Amino acid sequence: MKLQRLIILLISVLFLNLSLFGQKSCLNTLREARELYEQGLIDDIPNMLSECMESGFTRGQRVEAYKLIILSYLFDDDQFAAEKAMDEFLKKFPEYEVMPNDPVEFVYLLESYKTSSFYSINLTFGPTFTNPVILEQYSLLDVSNTDFNDKTGTGFQLGLGISRNLFKSVNANIGLFYSTYNYSFNETSRIQLADKLYTFAETRAEEKIDRIELPLSMTYYFGRGNLHYTARLGFSVGYITSAKLSVNRTQTGLINDISSNFDIREYRKALDYAVIFGGGMEYKVPRGYLVLDLRYRLGLSEVPISDLRNANSRLNTSYFHLDDDFRLNSFSMAIGYHFSIYQSRKDRF
Repeated sequence: MKLQRLIILLISVLFLNLSLFGQKSCLNTLREARELYEQGLIDDIPNMLSECMESGFTRGQRVEAYKLIILSYLFDDDQFAAEKAMDEFLKKFPEYEVMPNDPVEFVYLLESYKTSSFYSINLTFGPTFTNPVILEQYSLLDVSNTDFNDKTGTGFQLGLGISRNLFKSVNANIGLFYSTYNYSFNETSRIQLADKLYTFAETRAEEKIDRIELPLSMTYYFGRGNLHYTARLGFSVGYITSAKLSVNRTQTGLINDISSNFDIREYRKALDYAVIFGGGMEYKVPRGYLVLDLRYRLGLSEVPISDLRNANSRLNTSYFHLDDDFRLNSFSMAIGYHFSIYQSRKDRF
């Protein structure tokens, strides 16, 4: 066992030394290239630096090496090779900002390119707060003697999307979201005996819907520096993958409450449509943005299938619960990261 540990330690030290040797070797190569450039001996600089460009340089050293290669081509009056090297440089460092000590020739060529975030891949996650909007109420007993109390519930949303820049400050967005919506219905039914109303039963129904959603939206950006603000408007199509109902009933005169869980997917419309609007903030970080995305989803479709309102006899007769006609509105608050994909284009004019 000790021998094995010793062998592993020796191998680790060997690879570490080889790595350090490689870094020192490439650092020496960069120093030599810098000295040759200062002496005006530029012909061999691109070839001598090429072996270390992929591995061997740190990020800062690789930037300096690209500058030396580009400047060597420019001073050799090889505009085609200089532009090719600049293309490679901007693919690896699309967010490069001009430094005060950058040579004028390098800056002039760099500024002849237009580099912009053409696409972004977006990942967001956060809570949802869902509220049923009642269109018409139903009860097995007298509706006028029933108190209805509908409550907002909390779920979550996970989204993956793609954004494309259309115009300055305007993006088109398409996403694929997995969302859960929770909410509840509370009913207190009363019966009238003589001149008084007496509580007959109390029912609490907690519903959870899982959806796959396809939101399409346009986003407008405004602000300066690293912090941007956004405004969003769009449309969403959702498909219900699961619908569960947990019901508890308390009835006057009965010692024990009764409760049960129901799969109500077949009593819910599969497709749901909604308008989405909102806003948020984006903070610039390397290769993308950290985002805070606030959205309000305004449901356009009724959720229950009205023709099946009385189809679940156990839910109806044992728990005195009938589906109301309702839509779902929800508010989501997500955080995430937008990874930018850049495009560089040479301005020929």
